[in-house]
Amino acid sequence: MHVPNHLVSPEVAIIGGAVAATLIGVAIKKVKNDTSARERLPFAGVLGLFVLAIQMFNFPIGEVGCSGHLIGGVLLAALVGKWLGFLTLSTVVIIQALLLGDGGTMALGLNILTMAAIGSLVIYPLIFKPLTKAGTSPLRTFSAGLLSSTAAVALGAVGVVIGTSLSGISALPAAEFMGYMLPVHIVIGLVEGVVVGAILALIAARQPAMLDCYRVRGKALKVSRKGAIVGFALSAIIIGCVVPMLASSLPDGMEWSIEKTTQQINDLTE
Repeated sequence: MHVPNHLVSPEVAIIGGAVAATLIGVAIKKVKNDTSARERLPFAGVLGLFVLAIQMFNFPIGEVGCSGHLIGGVLLAALVGKWLGFLTLSTVVIIQALLLGDGGTMALGLNILTMAAIGSLVIYPLIFKPLTKAGTSPLRTFSAGLLSSTAAVALGAVGVVIGTSLSGISALPAAEFMGYMLPVHIVIGLVEGVVVGAILALIAARQPAMLDCYRVRGKALKVSRKGAIVGFALSAIIIGCVVPMLASSLPDGMEWSIEKTTQQINDLTE
């Protein structure tokens, strides 16, 4: 769901970049002033590598003819807190733009907002935490991960449509573009929700104190994350080695939506 440079106007790029930079500045300050957040920095670093790896894996979406990839905003916030989670995913998005060519520097601010801010700073506190307020049983945690991850991806898709429409430099009608973007990204979000929900449910069953919402509920305990760090690090390495062989070559959800919208416009004008 990385927005390319050619869909973003200079005005939207400046506004998006300014908002993203402000949020990153706030996040750095929050992490610096939070002892528990600083203690989770090594874990956040490994999680960032894990998210970077899983975002490289595009999975096919049925007979639709497109693919999708996980984002990880809710996962990161659930494990290291919303501000550190946002900072970690923002770093991933920046690395992808500067080193891997995903998105671009013009669209960097918009991509940080739609991929990192929405999941970590909006959906996590508004959906995941309320759903786990009464407890972090594996089933409740799985349900919270499923619903919040689906909502994060869907709302991110809406943000992409709004950002590109405000740019006004493409011929994509907002309503038609939204009509393709939202349904396909709800499906992608459901896939992410199942994966994120399963990971968090496993952690809830084995070491619930690792969950940020468990800490917020006033039951914080000294918890060792060594096993989790090793597990996520090994997973990142394995996924990074396997992804090039298994990743789908189909266009991602946004590229597919652009193609379908353009095709619809052409059909109407013929």
